[in-house]
Amino acid sequence: MRVDVNKIDRKLDKMIKTSEFSKLQDVVIFQDTNGTYSLFNKYHIKKKDTNDVVVSLNNGDDVNSFCNMKNAVCWCVLDKIGKYQLANRVIDLDMHLSSVEVHITIHSRLFKKAKKTEDKLIYLAKLNQDKLQQKAMSEELSKYIQDSYVWQQKRFSSKT
Repeated sequence: MRVDVNKIDRKLDKMIKTSEFSKLQDVVIFQDTNGTYSLFNKYHIKKKDTNDVVVSLNNGDDVNSFCNMKNAVCWCVLDKIGKYQLANRVIDLDMHLSSVEVHITIHSRLFKKAKKTEDKLIYLAKLNQDKLQQKAMSEELSKYIQDSYVWQQKRFSSKT
Protein backbone atom coordinates (compact mmCIF):
# COMPACT_ATOMS: atom_id res chain seq x y z
CA MET A 1 0.00 0.00 0.00
CA ARG A 2 1.47 3.32 -1.10
CA VAL A 3 0.91 6.41 0.99
CA ASP A 4 0.86 9.97 -0.31
CA VAL A 5 3.87 11.61 1.34
CA ASN A 6 2.46 15.11 0.86
CA LYS A 7 -0.75 14.10 2.63
CA ILE A 8 1.24 12.69 5.54
CA ASP A 9 3.37 15.85 5.67
CA ARG A 10 0.24 17.99 5.97
CA LYS A 11 -1.15 15.77 8.72
CA LEU A 12 2.14 15.75 10.58
CA ASP A 13 2.36 19.54 10.30
CA LYS A 14 -1.03 19.79 11.96
CA MET A 15 -0.06 17.36 14.72
CA ILE A 16 3.51 18.44 15.39
CA LYS A 17 4.94 21.92 15.51
CA THR A 18 7.53 22.59 12.82
CA SER A 19 10.31 23.03 15.36
CA GLU A 20 9.54 19.66 16.92
CA PHE A 21 9.33 17.99 13.51
CA SER A 22 12.78 19.24 12.52
CA LYS A 23 14.14 17.60 15.69
CA LEU A 24 12.45 14.30 14.77
CA GLN A 25 13.78 14.29 11.19
CA ASP A 26 17.17 13.45 12.64
CA VAL A 27 15.90 10.07 13.90
CA VAL A 28 13.02 9.13 11.56
CA ILE A 29 12.94 6.70 8.63
CA PHE A 30 10.39 7.30 5.82
CA GLN A 31 9.47 5.24 2.78
CA ASP A 32 8.79 7.43 -0.25
CA THR A 33 6.13 6.62 -2.84
CA ASN A 34 8.81 5.41 -5.29
CA GLY A 35 10.03 2.75 -2.82
CA THR A 36 13.11 4.71 -1.74
CA TYR A 37 13.75 5.01 1.97
CA SER A 38 14.84 8.32 3.50
CA LEU A 39 16.76 7.98 6.73
CA PHE A 40 17.60 10.69 9.26
CA ASN A 41 17.16 13.46 6.69
CA LYS A 42 20.60 12.44 5.35
CA TYR A 43 20.56 9.07 3.53
CA HIS A 44 18.46 7.49 0.79
CA ILE A 45 18.27 3.75 0.23
CA LYS A 46 17.03 2.34 -3.06
CA LYS A 47 16.71 -1.31 -3.98
CA LYS A 48 18.04 -1.73 -7.54
CA ASP A 49 17.41 -5.49 -7.76
CA THR A 50 17.32 -8.58 -5.55
CA ASN A 51 20.94 -8.36 -4.38
CA ASP A 52 21.74 -4.68 -4.97
CA VAL A 53 20.72 -1.98 -2.50
CA VAL A 54 22.34 1.44 -2.95
CA VAL A 55 22.80 4.03 -0.20
CA SER A 56 23.16 7.64 -1.32
CA LEU A 57 23.33 11.00 0.41
CA ASN A 58 20.78 13.82 0.05
CA ASN A 59 22.96 15.45 -2.61
CA GLY A 60 22.62 12.30 -4.77
CA ASP A 61 26.14 10.91 -4.32
CA ASP A 62 26.16 7.11 -4.00
CA VAL A 63 27.96 6.06 -0.84
CA ASN A 64 27.81 2.26 -0.71
CA SER A 65 26.15 -0.74 -2.24
CA PHE A 66 24.86 -3.64 -0.14
CA CYS A 67 23.40 -7.07 -0.83
CA ASN A 68 20.28 -6.46 1.30
CA MET A 69 18.21 -3.74 2.95
CA LYS A 70 19.03 -4.74 6.55
CA ASN A 71 22.75 -4.27 6.02
CA ALA A 72 22.18 -0.92 4.32
CA VAL A 73 19.99 0.39 7.17
CA CYS A 74 22.45 -0.93 9.75
CA TRP A 75 25.29 0.93 8.03
CA CYS A 76 23.27 4.16 7.95
CA VAL A 77 22.49 3.95 11.67
CA LEU A 78 26.11 3.22 12.58
CA ASP A 79 27.37 6.01 10.35
CA LYS A 80 24.82 8.45 11.73
CA ILE A 81 25.77 7.80 15.36
CA GLY A 82 29.48 8.07 14.57
CA LYS A 83 30.42 4.38 14.91
CA TYR A 84 32.56 4.55 11.77
CA GLN A 85 34.72 1.52 12.53
CA LEU A 86 31.63 -0.67 12.97
CA ALA A 87 30.03 0.87 9.87
CA ASN A 88 33.14 -0.05 7.86
CA ARG A 89 33.00 -3.56 9.32
CA VAL A 90 29.39 -3.90 8.08
CA ILE A 91 30.57 -2.92 4.58
CA ASP A 92 33.37 -5.51 4.72
CA LEU A 93 31.12 -8.27 6.02
CA ASP A 94 28.47 -7.52 3.41
CA MET A 95 31.04 -7.76 0.58
CA HIS A 96 32.66 -10.92 1.95
CA LEU A 97 29.29 -12.54 2.56
CA SER A 98 28.32 -11.94 -1.07
CA SER A 99 31.62 -13.44 -2.16
CA VAL A 100 31.21 -16.51 0.06
CA GLU A 101 27.70 -17.08 -1.31
CA VAL A 102 29.15 -17.16 -4.83
CA HIS A 103 31.84 -19.61 -3.66
CA ILE A 104 29.15 -21.86 -2.15
CA THR A 105 27.31 -21.94 -5.46
CA ILE A 106 30.48 -22.73 -7.41
CA HIS A 107 31.72 -25.42 -5.01
CA SER A 108 28.27 -27.04 -4.93
CA ARG A 109 28.23 -27.31 -8.71
CA LEU A 110 31.79 -28.64 -8.82
CA PHE A 111 30.96 -31.20 -6.11
CA LYS A 112 27.94 -32.44 -8.10
CA LYS A 113 29.96 -32.67 -11.34
CA ALA A 114 33.03 -34.37 -9.82
CA LYS A 115 33.59 -37.95 -10.86
CA LYS A 116 36.53 -38.92 -8.65
CA THR A 117 36.13 -39.46 -4.92
CA GLU A 118 39.20 -37.34 -4.19
CA ASP A 119 37.73 -34.41 -6.13
CA LYS A 120 34.40 -34.80 -4.35
CA LEU A 121 36.16 -34.74 -0.97
CA ILE A 122 38.11 -31.59 -1.89
CA TYR A 123 34.97 -29.76 -3.04
CA LEU A 124 33.06 -30.97 -0.01
CA ALA A 125 35.77 -29.62 2.30
CA LYS A 126 35.75 -26.27 0.48
CA LEU A 127 31.95 -26.18 0.64
CA ASN A 128 32.00 -26.86 4.40
CA GLN A 129 34.60 -24.14 4.91
CA ASP A 130 32.48 -21.70 2.89
CA LYS A 131 29.40 -22.52 4.94
CA LEU A 132 31.29 -22.03 8.22
CA GLN A 133 32.53 -18.64 7.00
CA GLN A 134 29.00 -17.72 5.91
CA LYS A 135 27.58 -18.65 9.29
CA ALA A 136 30.23 -16.71 11.22
CA MET A 137 29.82 -13.58 9.08
CA SER A 138 26.02 -13.78 9.21
CA GLU A 139 26.10 -14.06 13.00
CA GLU A 140 28.46 -11.07 13.30
CA LEU A 141 26.28 -9.02 10.94
CA SER A 142 23.17 -9.99 12.92
CA LYS A 143 24.83 -8.70 16.08
CA TYR A 144 25.58 -5.34 14.42
CA ILE A 145 22.04 -5.16 13.06
CA GLN A 146 20.58 -5.83 16.51
CA ASP A 147 22.91 -3.29 18.13
CA SER A 148 22.07 -0.64 15.54
CA TYR A 149 18.36 -1.27 16.13
CA VAL A 150 18.80 -0.77 19.88
CA TRP A 151 20.88 2.39 19.37
CA GLN A 152 18.30 3.79 16.96
CA GLN A 153 15.47 3.05 19.39
CA LYS A 154 17.38 4.88 22.14
CA ARG A 155 17.95 7.88 19.85
CA PHE A 156 14.28 7.97 18.91
CA SER A 157 13.15 7.66 22.53
CA SER A 158 15.41 10.50 23.60
CA LYS A 159 13.92 12.79 20.92
CA THR A 160 10.25 12.08 21.63
